[in-house]
Amino acid sequence: MKEKIVSQASVVIVILVIISGSFVVSTSNVAGQSTPTAVIYVSAAGSDAAGNGSSTNPFATISHAISAAPANGATVIVGAGVYDEMVNITKPINLQSQSSQPSNTVIDATGKMYGIFVSGSAAAGSVIQGFTVENAENHGIFVQDTSNVIIMNNVVQHNGLNPTVCPEPPTPPSGPCIAEDKAIELVGTSNSVVASNLVSNNLADGGIGVSDDGQINPGGFTSGTSNPAVGNVISGNTLTSNQGGCGVVVAAYNPGQGVANNLVTGNHVLNGNAGIVIAADTPHTSATNNTVADNTVIDNQLPGIIVHSNTPGDLVSGTVVMRNVVSGNGGFGPQPTGITLIGAFNPVQDTTISGNTVHREYFGINVANATGTTILNNLIDSTVSVPLDGVSTTPNPMATTSTNPIAPMQPTPTEQTYSADTATYVGVGGLVLALIALVVALTALRKRKTT
Repeated sequence: MKEKIVSQASVVIVILVIISGSFVVSTSNVAGQSTPTAVIYVSAAGSDAAGNGSSTNPFATISHAISAAPANGATVIVGAGVYDEMVNITKPINLQSQSSQPSNTVIDATGKMYGIFVSGSAAAGSVIQGFTVENAENHGIFVQDTSNVIIMNNVVQHNGLNPTVCPEPPTPPSGPCIAEDKAIELVGTSNSVVASNLVSNNLADGGIGVSDDGQINPGGFTSGTSNPAVGNVISGNTLTSNQGGCGVVVAAYNPGQGVANNLVTGNHVLNGNAGIVIAADTPHTSATNNTVADNTVIDNQLPGIIVHSNTPGDLVSGTVVMRNVVSGNGGFGPQPTGITLIGAFNPVQDTTISGNTVHREYFGINVANATGTTILNNLIDSTVSVPLDGVSTTPNPMATTSTNPIAPMQPTPTEQTYSADTATYVGVGGLVLALIALVVALTALRKRKTT
């Protein structure tokens, strides 16, 4: 039977162009990557000792197939079955299940540190597609210090079973620990795509993370290579019931590196700790020009979308929060909050909050120590007690009544469009939240790596 092989050059990355206020999706080949000529097969019924990696005489393990691949990479086709191993990728590998069905091609990392570990610049252009990755002690998939990686159409579940997450401050760690122990974690990685994955029931520290690398390695135990995290796309994933941490986090840890121009779009983030977070987490770090657009964030324990600077000298600027649906989330303290900006020390700068729909929250949009914030055309209905906290409320007098699509079983709420002028906002509620952020946001929301 002739196998269908998806080459690295034909796997596409998402390029998003803003045209008339909408993201238009186009495709292109992985930049700078050539198609591996070698094709290696793996089967649960194969043999590492007697196999040669052909379709008729496959290897038995993914790890052996990768070690047999030439330095310039290979396409590794994995047959249905359960593979009890941790997979290390240090060369360009197009790793795909033969069936394209995650349900029948499983990497079971029980007792292993990670499920899949992609590391180093030589692994640029690698692809992981069509697997279930489960039962790792920490990350399901960990990508470090590389670029142009694609992780798509996988199920990443039940990882973080024996996590080494850093303890909450002020408790010092008793040994090496991981600050961002997400199910899928990109550290010091750029121009990569995490798309169309199901990330569920992971126990350590939430769903998907993007961070820079350096003296603080947010995804591992020891210092990494200094690299920013730039131009990554987190798109179309479903993240549910990851109770240990936030759904999607884009966070800076290393001065001089930072996280910039990353896009979080079209994801569904449900029933976790917090929803989506853009943050600078250690002194003098930067999170700039990141975008959170067209996501659905529902029923998380902490606020739905959080943009915050945590420590002195942080720069969090140019964040765009647009066209998201936010409903039924929790808050810092007793009151649920849909979208919040928090400057614990330095103000959050030049944020645009536009075209979002907020439902079933106490605070719709909360601003706590921010400058240059633009709030425009957000739809906030009568299920929200305080539409704008820390800002001036300017409801649109032309607003109409309609049925909210998130909870049609509820009475029809009155929806109004709220906007505010670009200004500096430090409201009474905002100041309270800023103080709470010093105590709570640094502990309950984020796991820190103490140096």
